[in-house]
Amino acid sequence: MKDYYQILGSATNAAADDIKKAYRKLAIQYHPDKNPGNDLVAIHFKEINEAYTVLSHPAKRKKYDEERWLSGMSSRSKQQKAITPDWILTESKKLAEHMSRIDTYRMSHIALKEYVLLLLSDSHLAVLVHYNDRDTDRMIVQYLLKACSVLEYKSMLEIAPACIRLVGNDVNIVQLINEQLKQHRIQDLRRTYMPVLLVVVAILVCLMIYFSGRNLH
Repeated sequence: MKDYYQILGSATNAAADDIKKAYRKLAIQYHPDKNPGNDLVAIHFKEINEAYTVLSHPAKRKKYDEERWLSGMSSRSKQQKAITPDWILTESKKLAEHMSRIDTYRMSHIALKEYVLLLLSDSHLAVLVHYNDRDTDRMIVQYLLKACSVLEYKSMLEIAPACIRLVGNDVNIVQLINEQLKQHRIQDLRRTYMPVLLVVVAILVCLMIYFSGRNLH
């Protein structure tokens, strides 16, 4: 479920006038006419309009608030923060630090993949592209790669393209992404074929013991 309050950077109890002010500010900032040829910004502009369409209509807003409450989103924070490069960077850093402290074998790898893809969504990438802060983009990808070190290769195949879209011109970071993909591929091959290799080795050892015993007789 999309968080329309976060998209507009408004509080959940914001007045109608405040919602309108927040919308107008973002609509001017992300209008396609000011960002020609940028598909990501166009997508984000569409989401801004979608959020305002719902939150500016009393009945639609009430229905949305009820659905939002039921989904548990409102329990995260009474005051939602606007989507900015600093917010995305902070969330990426928090995720990497969290992953370094927990038992990764007991966690949900699917949930981790989905959250990383959320941080790298088209809407978020549009904000990052608009601000064009290459250092921030680079750090975001580095933190997310660190957080994703436990994921399987097939999950990384979904995440890597979004990372490359963000830092496509940074040769060093692209190389880092490809290197991590390679490592995940190797890990997956080991997990797949190691049991087979162990069985083959065990059979060979048993055969050696068997024929050695026969030769002794």
